[in-house]
Amino acid sequence: MKSAVFLGSLIIQAAIIAASLGTADEPAPTSGASAHDSSKAPIEKDAPAKSEDLQAKRIESFKQALDGVVFRGTFQMTNDDGLKGKAPLTKPIIERYEIDRVSKGVGDNWVVFARIQYADRDVRVPVPVRVVWAEDTPVITLDAIPIPLIGDYSARVVIHDGFYAGTWSGKGYGGVLAGQIIKKADEAMIQKMEEDGWNMRMPTKAEKDAADKEAQE
Repeated sequence: MKSAVFLGSLIIQAAIIAASLGTADEPAPTSGASAHDSSKAPIEKDAPAKSEDLQAKRIESFKQALDGVVFRGTFQMTNDDGLKGKAPLTKPIIERYEIDRVSKGVGDNWVVFARIQYADRDVRVPVPVRVVWAEDTPVITLDAIPIPLIGDYSARVVIHDGFYAGTWSGKGYGGVLAGQIIKKADEAMIQKMEEDGWNMRMPTKAEKDAADKEAQE
């Protein structure tokens, strides 16, 4: 179960590479070209400031997304042969981890304050992590990072739209993980829905068409 604990630790994490748009003076018109040539779009002088504002909003949104939440999902694992594509993954195994909050450090470094439950252990520990961005999507990135009580692991975990998904690996084994990010206050309600047999299906084409028509009216 070491891998399961690790998943909870790493799932929790994040930091952001600030996107910075460079500015440059508009080049002088060449011979025969008008200085007011409308075909040349003016360069936006305040682009860096707007980029910084956007990144600040992303950081704040990320903090809120991982404040007082539970990661509920599954993970699968394989051995060293599987990491080379020579063995299958296990069947999905249920996982659950708590995250109290995250705190941004310098650059893309963050600290995730998580609850780790393993065997007879039940502790809350700060987990140092690094997060980079794929456009507007945070990607938790670990490269042989020591996880408290567990070991050294590498991972790439995407946090997006209320879900998490990614890959992880330790020494001689690794796998995939995915699930839902929910607020702790909503967990009891969701568990009750599962116990009551909640389920859903993909809407039919007719239902989609009806929904699209209603949205247009």
